[in-house]
Amino acid sequence: MTTPQAEYPTLPSFGGAGERRCLLAGITFLDITDAALPDVSVLADWFDEHVVAAGCAPRLSVLLEPPAGSVALRPTGAAVARANADLPRLLGLARTRVVNALQGLIDSPSDDRFMRASIFLGRTRRQDSRWIARPEATAPLSGIVLSMFAVAILSDRAFYDRELCVCDTCGRVGFDHTPAMRHTCPAHAGRVSGVTHKAPSRGRAVG
Repeated sequence: MTTPQAEYPTLPSFGGAGERRCLLAGITFLDITDAALPDVSVLADWFDEHVVAAGCAPRLSVLLEPPAGSVALRPTGAAVARANADLPRLLGLARTRVVNALQGLIDSPSDDRFMRASIFLGRTRRQDSRWIARPEATAPLSGIVLSMFAVAILSDRAFYDRELCVCDTCGRVGFDHTPAMRHTCPAHAGRVSGVTHKAPSRGRAVG
C-alpha cells in the first residue's frame, strides 16, 4: 500500500531517514483511519510497509486495542467478515488515543506522558545515539503508532513543541509556526476561533 506523498504535509528535514520514516508511519495511520477502510487488508498493508519493513516489529497475525479487542490482519474464509466487522471499533479507539495523546503534547501545559510511557515500556528506545521504535508484539495498536511518533518527536523536541499542529476537527497532523494553527489544519482553519477548541475525550492510555 503506497500512499501518494502529496497527500501529506512536508516532513521536517532534520533527523535521519529512520525518524522521518517513523513520522510518515504515524501520519499515514491517521490518514487511512480517517476514511472508511474497505477491509482489513489496508491495515495489514500499512503495518507491513511502515512497521515491519522499517524493522520496528516482526510481521504479526493479530493487532490488539484493549478493551475494543483484537483483529486478525490476514484472515481467510469466513474469518474475513468477522475481522472487517471488528475493525471499526478497534481502529476508532486506537485513532482516538493517538490523536488525544498528540493533542496533549500541544496543550498548555504540555502533556508528554505518552512519550514517557513509550520509553518506560521499551517501545521507544535509544540505540547508537538515535531513537528507534521497538514495540512489543502484544502492544496495543495505539501504542505502536505512538512509539513511532515518539521517535520522530524526540529527534527534535523543540521543533515539535513549536510547530506541531493537530486538528481538533479531523485529527490531521501538520506543521506551522503560527499559534492560531496549532489546533487546526488548512481544511478546517475557518472553524477555529483562536480561543475555544473542540474538546474530545482525553483517553490517553497507551499501555
